[in-house]
Amino acid sequence: MQRPNLAARPFEDRRPVWLTAAALGAAALALSFASIGEFVSAHGAERSLTERLTRLEKRRKELGATVDSTNRELQRVNWSQLRLESESLGKAFAGRSFSWSELLLDLERVLPWDTRLTSVAPRLREDGEVEIALVGLAAGRDGWLRLLARLFADKKFSNPMPLSEEAPASTGGLGYKFQLRVRYWPEGRP
Repeated sequence: MQRPNLAARPFEDRRPVWLTAAALGAAALALSFASIGEFVSAHGAERSLTERLTRLEKRRKELGATVDSTNRELQRVNWSQLRLESESLGKAFAGRSFSWSELLLDLERVLPWDTRLTSVAPRLREDGEVEIALVGLAAGRDGWLRLLARLFADKKFSNPMPLSEEAPASTGGLGYKFQLRVRYWPEGRP
């Protein structure tokens, strides 16, 4: 048996639709507030970046003016004269830093007992290298050759190059006269 419907209209349950609409409205409202917050934050960041860009542009113009004035001053410099002066100062500084006492002690250490030096002439090169021209007398040829061997073996000398050798019979002197050139390393060979 069928029951009679006493309602004027059929009953429809609209609560799920209203709940869904309310939830969607709340989500839309929350997302709108989040978007507004991000917009305000981005706008503030944009404003600070614009101010920073303005400051940097001003600083760039100031530096450009400084560079231009410095370039004008540098154009007035006589570069060849400056190079010559700096080279002469470098040579003077290298000459002052050279230690004669250390050189003479190192030469005395390698010099055989029967060999004497009559001239020691160091020459400082631009690259900081020291080259020494030595002139001396040896009692015999073996003393002169011992000096060469000791110069080869020592850590503060390198590349000894004999320039000349004269026997006592040809010069009428007291011993072998020799000349040589050697590279000197005050701190030891690299």
